[in-house]
Amino acid sequence: MALLGAIILAHLTADFILQTPRIAAAKERGQRQGYLLHLAGHLAALVILTHPCFSPALAILWIALPVAHLLVDWLKNRLFPPSHPAGALIFLLDQALHLTMLFFAWQWVNPSSCPAVLSFYRRLFTPAGLALLGKLCPGGAVAALLTAAVYVSVIFGGAVLVRKILDGETLRLPGPAGELVESRRAGRCIGMLERAVILSLARAGAFTSIAFVLTAKSIARYKELEKREFAEYYLVGTLLSTLLAILGGLLLKFIL
Repeated sequence: MALLGAIILAHLTADFILQTPRIAAAKERGQRQGYLLHLAGHLAALVILTHPCFSPALAILWIALPVAHLLVDWLKNRLFPPSHPAGALIFLLDQALHLTMLFFAWQWVNPSSCPAVLSFYRRLFTPAGLALLGKLCPGGAVAALLTAAVYVSVIFGGAVLVRKILDGETLRLPGPAGELVESRRAGRCIGMLERAVILSLARAGAFTSIAFVLTAKSIARYKELEKREFAEYYLVGTLLSTLLAILGGLLLKFIL
């Protein structure tokens, strides 16, 4: 199970953290450089997070999974333009396909730890350091990997999903391009922080405290909420962001 968590976390890290908007735009334009950089990100994340379970079969997956991922991305970009009206649905189906591939790849590999690698890491830590790691991750490696995967998907993956929904024709805000870009950057950062806080509160079961987060965000946008178009845009984005964070917190409470 630890290997599956590591593979999923590697995919999420490469897709939502290491893949910058510039790389994503280069891929959408069909530029080779974008695909090569994305391939390198997936390969690096996969090797770093899964090498404690090293085996010849896993070494094959280090090459096969990034290549298969890029083939799916290439096919998606050829079939569906970035401005497709069903962009959010395509994004969800794309991620579902990637996760399905990862699941079957995990079943093909023998999920056993490599004693030589684990012995090497144990020698790096003192008994006090190992005890501290045990306190920080009381559920072990599996719990730590799954928690990290949920946080990355909700905080960073949620930013992509929310943006694709808000970019729809019915919610898109009018205005100068420069102002919209700056507003999106600020909104992305606020939304990521908002989801991180709400996810942590939901994980702890402090659901009543979520109201304070939403209130603080609304105060900052108080004057802009007088405009109906912005109010609808803001409400959809906030509710969607909150929903994703609460679902992530409930998922962690259920699986851990």
